[in-house]
Amino acid sequence: MKKNFSYVALLAASLLSSPAEAKKPLFADNFNSKKTYEANWTTDTPGNLGTIVYRKDGGIGGSPCIEISSAERSSTTIRHALAGLVPGKLYRFSAMLKCEEVKDGRGAVLFIRPDGSEQAWNASEFAYGTSDWNPVYMDFIADQKGEAVICCGLGFPWGTVNGGKASGKAWYDNISVRPVDDEADNIYTRESKHIILKLDRDKVAISDEAVDRWLAKLDRIYEAYNDLVGDVPFDGRKIMVLNTPGIEPGYWALAGNPILWNNHVAVKSVVDRTESHDDWGFGIMHEIGHTFSAGNIKHYGSWNWNDEIFANFRMSYALEACDGTMSQRNTLYKGDGVRDYYKIFYDETIGAGIPKNNGDALHYTFLRIKDRYGWDVYKKAFRALYAVDEQHLPKFRSNYEKMLFFLSYVSIAAGEDVVAATYTPEELALIRKSLEN
Repeated sequence: MKKNFSYVALLAASLLSSPAEAKKPLFADNFNSKKTYEANWTTDTPGNLGTIVYRKDGGIGGSPCIEISSAERSSTTIRHALAGLVPGKLYRFSAMLKCEEVKDGRGAVLFIRPDGSEQAWNASEFAYGTSDWNPVYMDFIADQKGEAVICCGLGFPWGTVNGGKASGKAWYDNISVRPVDDEADNIYTRESKHIILKLDRDKVAISDEAVDRWLAKLDRIYEAYNDLVGDVPFDGRKIMVLNTPGIEPGYWALAGNPILWNNHVAVKSVVDRTESHDDWGFGIMHEIGHTFSAGNIKHYGSWNWNDEIFANFRMSYALEACDGTMSQRNTLYKGDGVRDYYKIFYDETIGAGIPKNNGDALHYTFLRIKDRYGWDVYKKAFRALYAVDEQHLPKFRSNYEKMLFFLSYVSIAAGEDVVAATYTPEELALIRKSLEN
């Protein structure tokens, strides 16, 4: 039988005074008491598709555990609300997990309910198939109320690229939440004016001084984004860049606070290039650019159209303003030379007479407007657009209408119709066809 842990009252992390105390769990449950389990956990079984059972045995060493199962794809979950955490502090949520024929979606997974959170997609590594007991974890930031809702699930309840929901059977044991300890958890941390970097220690081979030089450049990028759109995200709080195992394959990173950087991609080579090639890091600048969308600044979901375009468009301004460097396709682009990269996509689509929906090609056409009128027309347009309440936005019938709506604000700032002045009728016909398909 495993060792019996008692519940530990949640403590404000400001009271932690020693490394030993920093490693103490603020919350722990080995499910050795059914009464305690029922008092501290809430169950979610949407559509009654899944089943949650308290088992008196079946856990580690034959002790009690929680069994979650579903024959159909579901998001079946137990959850516990934490309070008294330190806002902005990083915590580690861990468990032991066993699986049987788990498949689809995010599989068996730990996650944080995103209600009021800025890290909606944060999770542990997704577990599939059949396996014996293995440790899983996820790191998360406490919200501004010092709260978080931890979840042990079969499937993920919010829509993701892989659908989120899963089927099969999963067992959970040895739940723990504690403050992250950089040394014990092998996390490399550096902090600058606007950024907190927390990476797996084995991903960083360059010196602290080299990392600080890179972060100073990202600070300049952040300030240039502010200059372009007229405000900062998350009430000006620092943005954390955090390695995570819990991202769908194919995603390099996900924006939010923290920015979740997939620890299965080539993190080390990106960090190395910041020093060896003076490469400011396209991917991280892109994700920081996402945080400057209207919803993160105004909080009520103001104007937003295709933020994949505009995260990069903000970056074009910042690189020009900072004379910074990004690399793509094994080529370094510096300052306003980044327009040469986006012209590649224009030449492959609109320039070649092909009506293909390509955000980078549109990005190039927006840079042509900048070449004619300067960046001030965009600064004025973004400020005006970000001030529009979502309820006052038009009902768009197509992405082409969204593009024209955006450019109408640029036209107001320019004092003339920038569409008529910078696009040919043939270009507009191709763009319209690509965006209305």
